[in-house]
Amino acid sequence: MTDMTTLVRAFAVRLRQPFSLRDDTDYEGTIRQVKADVEFNSGNIWALVFAILIASVGLNVNSTAVIIGAMLISPLMGPIVGAGFGLATNDIPLLRRSARSLLLASAVALVSSTLYFVISPLADAQSELLARTHPTLYDVLIALFGGAAGVVAVSRKSGKGNVVPGVAIATALMPPLCTAGFGIAQGDIWFVLGALHLFLINALFICLATFGFARLMHFKQVAELDAAHATRARVAIILITLGIVIPSVYTGWNVVQETRFQQAARRYVAENLVFKDRTIVNVELRYSRTEPSIGATLLGQPLSADLISSLEHRLPSYGLENTHLILSQPVEDRASVEQLGQMVRQGVIEDIYKHNEDVLIARDKHIRELEAEVARLRGTELPVRALAAESAALYPAIVSLAMGHEVRVAVTSTDTPTTEIVVVSWRKKPSVSEQEKLGAFLKVRLAQQSLRVVHVVTR
Repeated sequence: MTDMTTLVRAFAVRLRQPFSLRDDTDYEGTIRQVKADVEFNSGNIWALVFAILIASVGLNVNSTAVIIGAMLISPLMGPIVGAGFGLATNDIPLLRRSARSLLLASAVALVSSTLYFVISPLADAQSELLARTHPTLYDVLIALFGGAAGVVAVSRKSGKGNVVPGVAIATALMPPLCTAGFGIAQGDIWFVLGALHLFLINALFICLATFGFARLMHFKQVAELDAAHATRARVAIILITLGIVIPSVYTGWNVVQETRFQQAARRYVAENLVFKDRTIVNVELRYSRTEPSIGATLLGQPLSADLISSLEHRLPSYGLENTHLILSQPVEDRASVEQLGQMVRQGVIEDIYKHNEDVLIARDKHIRELEAEVARLRGTELPVRALAAESAALYPAIVSLAMGHEVRVAVTSTDTPTTEIVVVSWRKKPSVSEQEKLGAFLKVRLAQQSLRVVHVVTR
């Protein structure tokens, strides 16, 4: 029996050994390294400034590789890890130095990024910037796991260099500060708040992960706190954590809902808005908690009212109960006028055969008046070709121009309001400036301030 117990214990020790963190922990060396990384001297500050400028350029031009390079040379991790060790070992002086260094580093980062974006000629918010304005629960998990990997790597006797660079990239401390600088430069308070919220999430959960694993590995306590102080510290940590996490949980839920909407909407478009004699362009999926919408421009013969109604009634089967379907169906004005004239003639001719001979003379006169009106409309109708020529003279990349009406179909309403629309085909994608200038020109030229302009690139 004794031999069996000994064998079981030996097996348990052998099984636990590869997962034990304490066996390979460099306690004294780790504390020395942490304290050294906390201090911010002139070299660290200038390294941070240059890293912030590199990251700002990467965010400005939407370059992920440049952003990753900036994160590798950033010294921001040191004060955060130091704060975690200060909490874990009750080292109040270390905690204060870490907090002071982190505040200094954050201020330097915000000032540097703000100055860059003030003088930068690129003012559009790219996807890399927008990604740092809506933190979610997933950012919490990334920061927590990244911080855990960081403290484990820092505390090892060997192999530290393999993990630390990856932790610096994964936790992404610098891009949120750069995004906050962009928000300050543009005067957008929501950019600033969203980016700073993400930075707080990353910093807090790296600190908490460091705190937890430092306690797990039994780093030596510098001082012993009495029960009252320990209780207050735990309550403060819990309250701060909840205050930062709860908004990100809400945002994460919205991200999940938006992802589900995008998937359902793309499936709906792929299975329902495909026609042999029509081309679909400019599909827009817009998520909103109250009024999500699916917008599309159809080139070709306009859809019938019955077909639009059928498309509308298919939405609930895709989980899109409150979604609005917005279809833009442009047609050239000349064709519309000719169709109108044809319809008028057909209607008048049918009336002629239904009335007596006395009415025939009056009807014939009426036909001539209507034909004269159609001729007048042809003479005064908006010259689509002339307008296309004028636009092409301004922008040679324009291939063609079509005009018509946009029909909005809402699930919750039977109304189908229309809006004037112009579809402009380009040889190459126009810049934002070209789109805005052409839109302003068309609104003035057509005297339609509510005009909607759709830009299509011809393949």
